Amino acid sequence: MKVHVKWWLAAVVGLTIVGVGATTANAATSSKYLTGNVGYVRTKKAMYVGIYKKTNGKYKQVKVKKNTLLNAESIMSMDDGHGGVKTTALFTYGVVNYKRAKALKYKNIATIPFTKANFKYVTLKAPIRTQVFLNGKGYTANSTNMAAEPTPGFYLTLDNYLQYYSKTAMAKAPFLFGARWAGSTKVYKPTRSVKVSKVTVKGNTTKIDYNKALKGLPNKRLSKGHYRLTITNKKTTGSLGINPTDDTFDAFASWTNYTVNGKAYHFGEVEYGN
Repeated sequence: MKVHVKWWLAAVVGLTIVGVGATTANAATSSKYLTGNVGYVRTKKAMYVGIYKKTNGKYKQVKVKKNTLLNAESIMSMDDGHGGVKTTALFTYGVVNYKRAKALKYKNIATIPFTKANFKYVTLKAPIRTQVFLNGKGYTANSTNMAAEPTPGFYLTLDNYLQYYSKTAMAKAPFLFGARWAGSTKVYKPTRSVKVSKVTVKGNTTKIDYNKALKGLPNKRLSKGHYRLTITNKKTTGSLGINPTDDTFDAFASWTNYTVNGKAYHFGEVEYGN
């Protein structure tokens, strides 16, 4: 049986990677802590959570406001020395627009007490946020049959920006192309972006409204200064095996099919293995 490894992880062996997950100790976690594989939370009060912002050339720790949306990038549980378990987390703002993201820096270890008194679970009202949507009906192999062929794509940030990446930009973004979701630890400059005015979700369809056409996307003009993307999950999937000519690594791609204003797009990932 072949074991596949996510391509972007294999590419950075030896680097510290912050990921969503949880390390669980054997003892029962104290009831004052949040636990589990948590994604997003909101703060219950103004506090410091290990986020730094660059101002005048220097990074200064930010005191986030009450009700701030945060991504619990990693969660760790450990013995508290009193027969219980202490749970800590590493927080980021998640995937926000490029200009904002470039000015931010985060701790690289889960040290903030993950208490119910300070945080509450939330789910995104628009689940497609941070999903990377790529042009076409699925991945295809490149000319050397060594990897997937880069294609243009886009995603919606947590702070309501559409960020579009051309084929050239995707080819230079190894942590973005081939991954299902954009991440906050690697920031890539989009080819173009636009601020979103409204996002609505109904069933398998998400509608994104904005006031300026974004070249590269199948924009639908509703009126002057009003454009819309209608993103629909087709609930169908596809897969592709890529077998290199030198027999070193093989690749396996899988995806879910979507349409964006009637045009074919896909959401998936590429994995590499021996």
